[in-house]
Amino acid sequence: MKKYLLTVAAVLVATPAFAQDDTGSTFTGVRGEVHAGYDNVHAKVIANDSTGTAVESGSKSGVSYGGEVGYDLAIGQKLTIGAYAGLEGASTKDCTEVFGGDEACLKAGRSITAGARLGFKLTEPVLFYIKGGYSNGRLDETYTDGGTNDFRLGRNLDGFHLGAGAEVAVTKHVYGKLDYTFTQYDNFDYADGTATLSTNVQRNQVTAGVGFRF
Repeated sequence: MKKYLLTVAAVLVATPAFAQDDTGSTFTGVRGEVHAGYDNVHAKVIANDSTGTAVESGSKSGVSYGGEVGYDLAIGQKLTIGAYAGLEGASTKDCTEVFGGDEACLKAGRSITAGARLGFKLTEPVLFYIKGGYSNGRLDETYTDGGTNDFRLGRNLDGFHLGAGAEVAVTKHVYGKLDYTFTQYDNFDYADGTATLSTNVQRNQVTAGVGFRF
C-alpha cells in the first residue's frame, strides 16, 4: 500500500511538470473549441393595444451550447491578440404577462458572434483575456391575447457583446476555458393592427469549454 501511494503521489507531482513542458508556445495559432453552460435572457416588454399600455420585465435561464474558431498572435512574452467567430444554440425561453390574460413569449434561437480579444499570460499554462465584438441573435416571439391580435414571428437582431475569461493549457494543443459574456441586442419592435410590441433584450452567459490548437 505504501508503495502504491508513493507511486500515485509521484504521478500527481509529475503531471503539472509534464503539462508545463509540453505547452511550448502556448495560446498562439489557430484554435477550435466546443462549449456549453448557463444562459440567462432578460427582456423588457412594452405592449400597447386598444386597452392601454403595459411595461413588464422578466428573465429566464437555460442552457447554451456551441462552438468557436479563432486565431491568436503573441505580442512579446505576455500579451496576445486574436480574432474569433462562434455559433451557438440555447434552450432559453421567457414568457411575460402584459395584460390580464395576454402573454408575450421570447425564445432564444441561434446566435452568431465575431470579435477580437486581448490576452495576458499570467503564467505559462494560464491566459486571462477580455473580448468584445458583434452579435446576431435569432429571437422568436409570440403574443397571445385570445383575439385577432395574436401573432408569432421570428427576427434576427444585431447587437454587441463584451466578456472576459481564462484559458488553461492542458498540453501544447489541448486547453480548457471558463468564459463570461454579456450581450446587448437592438430593440425588437413589432406592430399589428392596434397592437404594438417593443422588447429590449440582454443576455448573460457563463460557459465552460475544451479546445484544440493546431
